[in-house]
Amino acid sequence: MKAIAQETINRIVELSLSESLSLKERPPVPDDHVAHLISLVQWGQTTLASDHLLFPEINGRLSETVGGLVRKLNLLFFLARPVLHEPNESLGKKIRLRQYSYEVMLEMALNFYGLESRWLDENEKADSLGYILNALKEWEHQEREEGKGSVAEAVIGKWLSKMKRVQKESSMAAKTALRIEDGIDFKKNLLAQFLKRAENEIRENIYYRMVKDGLCKFGNDYAIGLRWLRHLGFEQVSTNPVLAARAYQDEPSLTALFRDGVKRHPDFKRWSANPSRYGEEITLYATLLALWDNLYIFRPLFFNLRETSGGGVVSFQLNPNIAHLIEESIRDVFTAFSLASENLSLYDQYLLAGYRMDGWKGRPNLVIKVAATTPVARAITRTINSFGFGSNITVDFSVSQEATLILEEMDGMAEAIRKGIRPTQLYMTNMGGRLESHLREIKLEELFKELKEKLGEEEGLKRIHQLSEANGTKDKVSQAKSYEEKVWAATRYGHGQRMINEPVYEALKPIASRETLQNLEEAIGASGTMVARRVWSLFFSQPNRERWIIHLMKRKGITQGQAKLIMDRIHYLPASKRKPFDTYWTLSSRNMVHTEFPDHQENVRKMAQEPRFDLNEYGESISNTFPTGALDQLNQIEDFRKAYEINPELSEIFKEAGISGDFGLGGLAPSDWPEFGPVQKTLSEFKGAYDAFQKEMVSLIKKARSIRKKT
Repeated sequence: MKAIAQETINRIVELSLSESLSLKERPPVPDDHVAHLISLVQWGQTTLASDHLLFPEINGRLSETVGGLVRKLNLLFFLARPVLHEPNESLGKKIRLRQYSYEVMLEMALNFYGLESRWLDENEKADSLGYILNALKEWEHQEREEGKGSVAEAVIGKWLSKMKRVQKESSMAAKTALRIEDGIDFKKNLLAQFLKRAENEIRENIYYRMVKDGLCKFGNDYAIGLRWLRHLGFEQVSTNPVLAARAYQDEPSLTALFRDGVKRHPDFKRWSANPSRYGEEITLYATLLALWDNLYIFRPLFFNLRETSGGGVVSFQLNPNIAHLIEESIRDVFTAFSLASENLSLYDQYLLAGYRMDGWKGRPNLVIKVAATTPVARAITRTINSFGFGSNITVDFSVSQEATLILEEMDGMAEAIRKGIRPTQLYMTNMGGRLESHLREIKLEELFKELKEKLGEEEGLKRIHQLSEANGTKDKVSQAKSYEEKVWAATRYGHGQRMINEPVYEALKPIASRETLQNLEEAIGASGTMVARRVWSLFFSQPNRERWIIHLMKRKGITQGQAKLIMDRIHYLPASKRKPFDTYWTLSSRNMVHTEFPDHQENVRKMAQEPRFDLNEYGESISNTFPTGALDQLNQIEDFRKAYEINPELSEIFKEAGISGDFGLGGLAPSDWPEFGPVQKTLSEFKGAYDAFQKEMVSLIKKARSIRKKT
């Protein structure tokens, strides 16, 4: 009999959509794990089904449950044998049932290989993996015997395709998918090969090793590709307007979900009547829609880590256009948490069916990113933490910004605890890479100004154009008018001038030696880490940590246990990294979670494969120091001193808490935050991305309205 075309199977698998959860139409089965899992699989909720087995309450019944699931799926798989000339609807239903059977087995296996299953009994996991591998081998053999095309191949193809879409194949996830794909012979034992290679990729990854050994914790600075990272031990995800927009670009299904969901939204009639007027509401909905899957992926971690590190959290950034407005920002916080609570309340009833999680079901694993762009951030931070929502402070680059807002986070959490609200995890982001880029840019502007003064504008322009040829900024430099504008165009990090390198040495040769410029680059490359090390030491080094606990007890009238919980819940979050060392220089086993761009993750992974790499050299590296020469050189840059020193207000607070040291007094005051160069550059980028994203989402509403009118 002629086989069903593989292209047909691939198309059905690629376009498959899970049925939505509905307590009325498809209720969970709380008293039978196997029956519950079978229902989820038949609805296409395969990742939810696999995650249902990640809770320690299943220990003692895990292998029995997996075995029972295999027994029932065997029957369904056999009955779903496709027939060549049967109606398309029937054929599609059978192929999807086989697809979902494969998917749930694969996702369970990957979970059992990964660190998200570290709470499960190792012997039961091993038995379960044996059952899964044997079932997959049997199903794949059955498909080959039938000779009607391979659903298994289509499922693996879809999985690899999703991984490769992350950051357009430049991410660690995408590179991993390519390595897995290259090592598979698609003609035999496809699934066993896939799982073996996936297991190796998980266990040999440097992030898996660092998390497993307790060296540090990690999060993703991107809105997709999270399930694979969860296997490696990642427990947090940060998003912002730039990343929300990129998620829609990388994952086409999000746009389809938005188009479908918005038509059923209770405010669609109002929105569609005047989309531009309600652009902010529409954008909030679109952003949260992109985050729902993130919340689901980290949901098991949120429950399993709730009493320890408090991880499994998703960071959602407020609208940057209202970051300076308290009431409007707080309104959006309540809206976001209300919508997340409603969404997760439903999801949890399926994820946790049959488990005891009283007091935590429906509580969002969400924190709010607050931009430290104006003094208003202080009130917003303190207020949302007093309600127990949790914050992640962002758009901050200086010791004074970070220290000031850590204190506000502490005050807010203390108020929450006094009301009986147990805080979730919260964060303090350090955008060290953006500080580094800013310092490099202003230093290059200064050097090219000096070049002009020494050689004249004509020779200076000649050297700028030579630099632009080398770093890919030729078009931008040609469009710029004045000398200063051309320097700006040629030296921006965002335009491609990522470091002081060979083309820069050549351009600035008349005024600076190669050695001088190399030393400058090394010092600037350490600037963000210096800020991170100072802030972390001020709050989380063991002696200072104890001082803050005592300070909180005295000042807030709380117990030692409550004060300790506050200090446990605040995690420093290095971000916006430019090089692998930005990760390896700031590792700590406590009060630290790194957030990493997907392409940066790949660079960190590759560095770990170098012959002389020794992870032992970087343990607790957050406590290390750089040579004094680097700090001396950086102190010649005014903006570095503003970033590295504290201000008089903080000095008094530190003295009161018993924190001693010479930290300078030239750091930014809160009133200075809006004018600080890195703040202005980053906020401008975020606002631009937000406005473009809003315009795109409003356009989709207008199109939906137009289609609705025509029909």
